Amino acid sequence: MYLELVSGRGGSLVAKYFTRNLGNALAVADKLKAAGLRPNIVRSNANYVVYIASADLLKSAGRDETVRKAIALYLADKAKNGTTRQREIAEKILKRNPLFQPMAFCILKAGIAMNRLISNRNA
Repeated sequence: MYLELVSGRGGSLVAKYFTRNLGNALAVADKLKAAGLRPNIVRSNANYVVYIASADLLKSAGRDETVRKAIALYLADKAKNGTTRQREIAEKILKRNPLFQPMAFCILKAGIAMNRLISNRNA
């Protein structure tokens, strides 16, 4: 599964898994259900997409340190190197979730310093 920022009303984060086989999609969804998550399956062109919404993803991050670190690293990367909209969404998620509060200040401060450094080089 991979993470993706989704631009909606306030922006959110989802984890997605693509497969062309419906049986494989159902098997992945069953494994995720066994882990206590609520996966969704949708058809997208020739693929089936198994995805986990933000709320479940953040609940999983609250229980598992590895998931929390993966999400924090993804959001940090998007806050530093993403498009303008991705930066906005990543910063909102980092600021509004207590799981990332200790990391958010350092990540956002480093991102701002990085942006200043890049803009000074280009000037």
